[in-house]
Amino acid sequence: MRCFSFRTLIGLSSAAVATALWACTASAPSSPYPDVATFCNAKAKAECQIAAVCAADVTQCQMVRTDACNMAASAATASGSRKYTPDNAQACIDALNGAYGGGHMAIPFAQLQGSGSIEDKCERVFSGNVDKLGTCTTDYDCASSRVCAQATPGSSVLVCADVANKNAGDPCADPGSKCATDTYCTVPDGGPVAKCSPAAQPGEACSAMVPCVSADRCVNGNCAVRAMLGGACSSDDDCPSAAPYCDPYANNICTTGLTFATLSADCRGYGAGMPPGGAGDAGGDAGSPPTGDAAAEATDGGAPDAAE
Repeated sequence: MRCFSFRTLIGLSSAAVATALWACTASAPSSPYPDVATFCNAKAKAECQIAAVCAADVTQCQMVRTDACNMAASAATASGSRKYTPDNAQACIDALNGAYGGGHMAIPFAQLQGSGSIEDKCERVFSGNVDKLGTCTTDYDCASSRVCAQATPGSSVLVCADVANKNAGDPCADPGSKCATDTYCTVPDGGPVAKCSPAAQPGEACSAMVPCVSADRCVNGNCAVRAMLGGACSSDDDCPSAAPYCDPYANNICTTGLTFATLSADCRGYGAGMPPGGAGDAGGDAGSPPTGDAAAEATDGGAPDAAE
């Protein structure tokens, strides 16, 4: 803010001097969401614009969604690697208003998750502070837009690292190396150097350390086709590109996203059909509905819960 020297004020009227001094000393406006409680109330209010479409009680919806947000916030900040960041809250609220307002009856997967999605913007309300090579459990633990990656190929230890895109056959031992689609970082038989090597093909053995090609998932130790639309899933990784969302409110089946209507399964996550005072589905993340992965990781980003 520009301030004025004594010489500048000479010759001004007393009213003008007072105005200039006020402009110099006035503090910048504070965030409309100064703390987690204020943010979670606003998040619940934005999400519960869907209550009318779901034929749900607004008060009940806001109670359910506020509880989910507060639980997600607690989970996000429990380790101390993330903290509430008021300056990031408005982007989350704006994304939620755009998705849940206006009588919309569906929110597609691309709007729920991924870079720039509701989840992404709402997770960033709880920003990470872990430096490069510090241990982490999720990308959102990391500072400076780094990712949470294996410390070494095949390791269960995860650290924050800068992303480095790699092609098939490229060395990839450094944390943050990201192999091309259908390849993964491993030390091939007979070779001392980790390289981006082909992922397991349909019917081949797979594990947490040996992924399948992108069209498949790992089932009972072997690569098999992904579930179809409406098929059972435990995470988004089980679902096909045509139905990429493992819907927690619809008993974990692969869908295209959230769908709202009277008596729809997804409306249950927003208080519909619940007895007054019911706790509802409190899972989720900092800003969206809990997905199969989010439920397991206790993080969310934005669509149904905010750290929800």
